[in-house]
Amino acid sequence: MPRSPRMRRTPIAIAAAIALATALLPAAPALGAPTTCVDPGFGKPMQVTADCIDPSYANPVIDAETDETSPVPHHRVSGHFEGTNIQFTIYLHAAADKSKWEGRFFQYTYPTVFTPGGDLSKATDRAIGFALASGGYAVQAGNTSLSLGYRHAAAAAKFAKTVAARYYGSDRKIYGYLYGPSGGSFQTAGAAENTDGVWQGFVPMVQAVPTPNSYNFNGRAAAELILADKADAIHDALMPGGSGDPYSVLDEAERAVFSEVSRLGIPDKAWENPDYLLGYDQQFYGTAGLSSDSPLAYDPTYVDDFWNAPGYLGTESTPLGARVRTELADMGDTVGHRWNIAKRFAYRYQLPAAGTGWIALDQFRNSDGTPMYPQRAVGEPGFSGFVSGFAAFDGSINGKVIAVSNLYDTDALPIHTDWYRKQIEASLGPAASDNYRVYFTDHADHQDAVPTGERATHLVDWYGMVEQALRDVAAWVEEGVQPPASTQYTIEDSQIVISDKAQKREGLQPSVDITSGGGQVIKAKVGQAVPIVATARTPQGGGQVIKAEWDFESDGAYVAGGAVAPKKNVTVSTKHVFTEPGTYFVSVKVTAERNGDVDAEYALLQNIDRVRVVVTQ
Repeated sequence: MPRSPRMRRTPIAIAAAIALATALLPAAPALGAPTTCVDPGFGKPMQVTADCIDPSYANPVIDAETDETSPVPHHRVSGHFEGTNIQFTIYLHAAADKSKWEGRFFQYTYPTVFTPGGDLSKATDRAIGFALASGGYAVQAGNTSLSLGYRHAAAAAKFAKTVAARYYGSDRKIYGYLYGPSGGSFQTAGAAENTDGVWQGFVPMVQAVPTPNSYNFNGRAAAELILADKADAIHDALMPGGSGDPYSVLDEAERAVFSEVSRLGIPDKAWENPDYLLGYDQQFYGTAGLSSDSPLAYDPTYVDDFWNAPGYLGTESTPLGARVRTELADMGDTVGHRWNIAKRFAYRYQLPAAGTGWIALDQFRNSDGTPMYPQRAVGEPGFSGFVSGFAAFDGSINGKVIAVSNLYDTDALPIHTDWYRKQIEASLGPAASDNYRVYFTDHADHQDAVPTGERATHLVDWYGMVEQALRDVAAWVEEGVQPPASTQYTIEDSQIVISDKAQKREGLQPSVDITSGGGQVIKAKVGQAVPIVATARTPQGGGQVIKAEWDFESDGAYVAGGAVAPKKNVTVSTKHVFTEPGTYFVSVKVTAERNGDVDAEYALLQNIDRVRVVVTQ
């Protein structure tokens, strides 16, 4: 990206800028002679150490230093790497608060900008506030469009250590912790496997992995084609007080697709928000949805085989085969529409090698491990390669890793976090338990925006889990304090299943259970005061419950449920009068905090339970 004339610097100007910046700061401790990081060539990850210099980011320039008051008082240092489009920002404690620094930093990473005016080199207010409140400074690096891999982040982290040492006037060791969601989890894993000494801990969030094909998105597109008309019925069956059996509302073709999609690991829980699962959510998908009429450039003959060759769904003599042919006729039998449907089921014909851990695709194998269907070429996984810095994803991590993933996530499937866990366990062997944890969050999906409106009726703000994980990984690294046990789970047909009891489930998240009426349905009359009781518990290391809130009208507008004395086990109760007949899903949201601090702003651990209330005249 071209720079404005103000930002361009000659070598003399660069030297002058660095000299000016360093003159304003205390002297830094002397460093050994640096080496150059070895470039292994395109398509391979660079091994970056604490001491080597990445030649692409060898010349950091400080552009400005300011004292800021928002979101909290802090000293801000911004700059760029000469000859690149990468900028960085360092957020240090305000001069009056320097004593609050405890020798660490937290660094957020993400590869792309989705909103106009976004800037990957600028941290959010929450990231700044959390870092400073947690004894660290914050670092972020990137640009206004695309920042791939981990090398730019590593260079910024290393330069920031020099700036921080001078600013704080300290020669203490500085510990670093990298975290990022989704595409940022690619970068975080790439850094964990291919850097040494730059960061000591990593928190990949809603963890994405280099899948053998796009089966998570294609599977959702298959569901949209076949199950869209039954989405509300599936939703109702899986809601509290529903039948619990979505198959009962489906015909044979629909049952086949629902089973297939579920066994792909797309969470059954996500049907509580079918618009998101099916790609209709305007906030996150716009009008594009999950499928298109464009062909697969790497396999141009696939569409003809899908509709004409034996072994493919388009010619299959099954209810589902008949249904896809009917869908094509209804769409209009054009080349584009043929591609649109055929791509949705491409995962059947792109199986990875047997025994490589992709259990979601084993449903398409015979008992002897051979594929049930004809097999095709698979497109190069360019996105994961470029974004991760071409990491191997073999689990060879250098440092402590705590993954935080969510059980309603249809973009980065929960089963994918388990896949990477197994990579780490295979790589590290018995040492894995000393270097890895995974915390699954119930009632949370892929998006990191604080849920509002209808989404808030069943989804929590899961960033508190991340913040607690970051604090725990820091204590693990710096003091040897073991973090709470990983979330305990089983895998049932590629679905991650956890207990609804906090002590059995472990991890960080509290459990909450509405116990009114002894079931999931309460029957009430208009004008009647309906009593509702809930019990919340925290797991070992999950702190104490500090707050309970209620949403009575299924609109995501929570009201306080009265004072809660911080405890590990809490029972809360309320009464509500419904003024109109109808079916309501009353939600209770509880919040826990590690130390029972009712005034805490960060690292808040939340969960939700709901009950169906049927109100009649």
